[in-house]
Amino acid sequence: MSTEIDILAGDRRAPMSPALRRDLMSGVRRQFLTTSSFEHLSMQFDRMLELLDPAIDGLNGPLSDATDGSGGAAECTGRLAADLDEQPVDEVDDLGGQLNDDVDDMDDDALMPEGRILVLTGESGAGKTRALKRLFRKRHDKLGGRLLSITAPSPCTLMQLGRTLLPQLGYPIQRDRKEHLIWEEVRRRLETEDKRVLHIDEMQHITQTANIDQQKRILNTIKSLVQRRRDPMILVLSGTCDLADFLRTDRQVTRRCRFVEFGRLTLPESTDPIAETIENLVASTPLTIEPEVADELAGRLVHAANYALGIAIELTCEAIEEALRFGDTHLLPDHFATAFWLRTGCQNTTNPFRVQHWTDTDPTQVLDRPRTDVDPQKPAPKPHTAPKPHKAAKPKRGRDGRTAQGSK
Repeated sequence: MSTEIDILAGDRRAPMSPALRRDLMSGVRRQFLTTSSFEHLSMQFDRMLELLDPAIDGLNGPLSDATDGSGGAAECTGRLAADLDEQPVDEVDDLGGQLNDDVDDMDDDALMPEGRILVLTGESGAGKTRALKRLFRKRHDKLGGRLLSITAPSPCTLMQLGRTLLPQLGYPIQRDRKEHLIWEEVRRRLETEDKRVLHIDEMQHITQTANIDQQKRILNTIKSLVQRRRDPMILVLSGTCDLADFLRTDRQVTRRCRFVEFGRLTLPESTDPIAETIENLVASTPLTIEPEVADELAGRLVHAANYALGIAIELTCEAIEEALRFGDTHLLPDHFATAFWLRTGCQNTTNPFRVQHWTDTDPTQVLDRPRTDVDPQKPAPKPHTAPKPHKAAKPKRGRDGRTAQGSK
């Protein structure tokens, strides 16, 4: 029995020019897969926008296609959208006059709530960054210039993060300043520049290597950014799952947070949505794909992407580009196998798109294979080196300067 899956023979046309292929792939990569996790993210963000001011009016136009929040964090709806339709979320119930109309007796803090923290977590390749870019792009008209988005450098400290923020706020640092002075200037510039939404991507770069004292300063800085009640701020933090664990160590921070996780794909639940995603991406190109081929590829693709949605989409785009590069008319498993090989440098025996028992392959280990000329049960032999020349021992001398041999 062959160890490779059958490759369908495909017709070929003249290869597409690089310029035309680049333009076509630009449109393919702009396609966006709507998932229940993204709907949850957009709902949370829309509700936070209501804190900024009435002009934003988050209730009248949320980003998500459906905001019922049903389904798991990683459940795919299989819907690709170049532009999402806006639909209203549930309106706030009428209180029927149960509240006291005399606002003079209400606490000022109730009239001016604090800002909020939206925390988006997920493994690398889950699609967090792309989802947030789309979220911000769809809200650009209502946010205006009040959004600032940066990526934390790696490695990073709280001071380095502040030094990264200040130039984006129109305040380049020309000399060394103490950490607390940098963050005082950051908070002042955020207010004077009217930045009401601050996004920090790869936030785990700051928390991973911080000691106990540094962790406390990070948490206190996060609180200070959202504590102001006049012109409250929305802080959006994205990173790996460790970020959520870190933020939950502080109750005051946790109560201000709303958490959204982009989870891993699962099999067989993700098979049909991913197959539909492949077909939808292909539909925006001159290529075609047989439905049975898409069904066969879906499970392999999920596994090859290490169950990360973002990587699965990237691999599909790269496979499409391979087909266009050689002028093929059909998208075939061979294109996916080539795309995976170009990414990993793996052999055919470890390529999920080549072997029959693809669940036995480990896509995370393809670049860390053991040497075939070494028995794994035995330690690797040490390289041969010439023996060091033997040096004669120096004779010992007594207190009078004579050698031990001469004293005899």
